[in-house]
Amino acid sequence: MDANKTGDFIRELRKEREMTQQQFAELIHVSDKAVSRWETGRGMPDIGNLEDIAGACQVSVAELLKGERISEPVTEEDMEQVSTASFSMARDFVRRKKWLNLALGFVIGAMILLVAVIHLTSPIPLNNASDVITVETLSDGEIVAVMDDSVAGYDIGRVTDPETGRTMVFVSGYDTLWHKLRGSDERILVSLGKTDDMDYVYYYPGPEGDTLIWQDPTAPEPSEGVETLPRLVYNYWLLAGGVLSVIGIVFCALNRKKYYLGRALKITMIPVAMTLSMAIVLAGSFGEIYGAPYYLTGILLLGILIYILFIIIYSLYAHKRKI
Repeated sequence: MDANKTGDFIRELRKEREMTQQQFAELIHVSDKAVSRWETGRGMPDIGNLEDIAGACQVSVAELLKGERISEPVTEEDMEQVSTASFSMARDFVRRKKWLNLALGFVIGAMILLVAVIHLTSPIPLNNASDVITVETLSDGEIVAVMDDSVAGYDIGRVTDPETGRTMVFVSGYDTLWHKLRGSDERILVSLGKTDDMDYVYYYPGPEGDTLIWQDPTAPEPSEGVETLPRLVYNYWLLAGGVLSVIGIVFCALNRKKYYLGRALKITMIPVAMTLSMAIVLAGSFGEIYGAPYYLTGILLLGILIYILFIIIYSLYAHKRKI
């Protein structure tokens, strides 16, 4: 198979139909750069494009591979040339598919491993402060928190109200599946700071919000809670994901006749799928999201499922349109 001869033949057939490279590319659903590579002999069409090219040019696949019209009875030499070219293209196609399948298998295996690690190590919030933590004030004014042996780890945050100047310390205890499987009877001792350095100590998440577990006797009763970082992150992602989705959809609507519409749709569906999956997984839970990593696998898996469903629907639509 001669790439230059086949490329010249494709260019000749395209010009017979008075089509530009752009028009021809849109007809067979490829880029105009691909058509240019074929016609200049710098590349050959994939085996999956041969039928589309032959159909658009109204020639046979054998003529396309041979690089010229076959008007006389096909000789044994012609058959051998076509068979050799077909076998070569099929072998290249299979080789590319092999590497693609290996890469896909590696990605899927890595994702399964990631999901397993996340599930084993993701924090599972412990909500009942009375069963998790005991706060004690030492003789030197230091405040310590004693965590129950069911606690695998903890988080501590400190916030100062700019209006009142009051300092709030937030303590959270959590368990993990790995900690439960491994088992442990060790208690965790945590220093929260000096009594002079804080006004309130909260445990979160409590059954009905943050639970006040220590208060400076001179500090007034707290009146309002605070919005936690995980909730803010999710809210902002929903906003950003929604904006990206709208921008992508508008772009696709304005370019619905372009050859790159398929690629644009596939890129647009990434934020769409992630935003939808996040809204579904976290429906009704936005006020109590503390163990943010624990929701990651659910959001990730549902997002992938939605995206795969879109790819299947789009592939069926594109195949039907080509027919």
